[in-house]
Amino acid sequence: MNYEARNTMHYLKINDSDKKKIGYLIHLYRTQQFKHLSQKSFLLNEYNEPICTRQTLSKIEQDVIIKNDSIYEELLKKVHLKFNTDYCIEEFLPTSIFSDLLNACDYYNLEKLISISKSYTKQLKPFKEYIFFHEYYECFKWIYTYYSSFELPTLQSTEYIILLKNIINSNLYEVMMDLVFKKRTISGIYDFSYFDFKNSNSMINRGNHMMILYNQSKLSEMLDYCQDLEEEYSSKNNYIRLLDIYSLKGFAFSNTEKEKFEKLVSQINHTVEAHHSNIPKIKISQLLKNMGLQAFRIDMYDVAINYLEQYIAMDSPYANIVGIDLCISYQKTNKINKLKSFIQSKEIYKGDGQYENLLNYFILKYKFQIDNDELSYFIVNKVPIIIDNTMGKYEQFFYEELSMLVEQTKCYKDLKTYLDSTSDMLPI
Repeated sequence: MNYEARNTMHYLKINDSDKKKIGYLIHLYRTQQFKHLSQKSFLLNEYNEPICTRQTLSKIEQDVIIKNDSIYEELLKKVHLKFNTDYCIEEFLPTSIFSDLLNACDYYNLEKLISISKSYTKQLKPFKEYIFFHEYYECFKWIYTYYSSFELPTLQSTEYIILLKNIINSNLYEVMMDLVFKKRTISGIYDFSYFDFKNSNSMINRGNHMMILYNQSKLSEMLDYCQDLEEEYSSKNNYIRLLDIYSLKGFAFSNTEKEKFEKLVSQINHTVEAHHSNIPKIKISQLLKNMGLQAFRIDMYDVAINYLEQYIAMDSPYANIVGIDLCISYQKTNKINKLKSFIQSKEIYKGDGQYENLLNYFILKYKFQIDNDELSYFIVNKVPIIIDNTMGKYEQFFYEELSMLVEQTKCYKDLKTYLDSTSDMLPI
């Protein structure tokens, strides 16, 4: 007897709305996590009997309701899940939790974010093998992991999270999409087709929309949108998100708008001084790094030094990455003693880190004081590749350094020939 027919009298009482969601999730898991299985293998149960036809599976995955609940049960088993007949996820999780979670995210209430996500990760863990409970468990676990240790989901996980839009609570989805946005932009992925943040309910995601406008070079639109957010956040006394907006706003200013940047720096300093006790250390750290790097970008080296020195003094995680910006700023402002002091405790970096390898130049030059030939050789053989991988951020500086070294190294004729041919690699 056909297995499908054999089980027509066994019902789990799955409602039609849940069946549509289950069909969607079965397709999601089958094509992502169980793609190693052929469709034929996927449709065989534990007894090697057919669960249903390919046509039936196709209908289920396309939101067509099938009356036989046991087919859903067997398909869920194939993705290592089952249906809970005793508890409904909507009854298990009060809706107030999601608004509280989003509010905590918008106001960067770390204590509350960690408390809520930890509590519901723990409560959902015994039910994580059940469909719907499983998806919520994963989301709360990712939130707890990020806000307790600042570890973002994997890139593969972000693909999965994006596809949960019609499965999980909308406020929870807003919180999750902020993590997805962080991960994908940090990883250099600038496909923003998934992110509709402009009219979001979330303050943090409306702020993320500013970053999208910046990456699309829509600076005028970015500044207009920024003005609206500044007014809203100020009226709600949300100074943490206001500082985020200030931090992003600095990206819109060019070398010819230093007065505007100085005014922004003044606003930031005033806000931090007035509300310092309510701003988490991690936010202060992020602000110092962002503003320091922005000041460096528009050649305001003294401002860059001020912010980056404070950032590094906080034992921040990216101290080596901003070290190259700080060293260049020291040299540009002729603060050589400070530069020597900064690199004195550092040794030659032998790993693959791009920024650390650029920092080696200053260690060689000021700590070990190697000759100009060797410095020139370092720039010629190491810097172009690193610059290419760091989006050309330091091209101008190293081109100027190489030009100076060529002038001082009269006997290094081959280097002069090389320098004259590097217009594409190290352009002025």
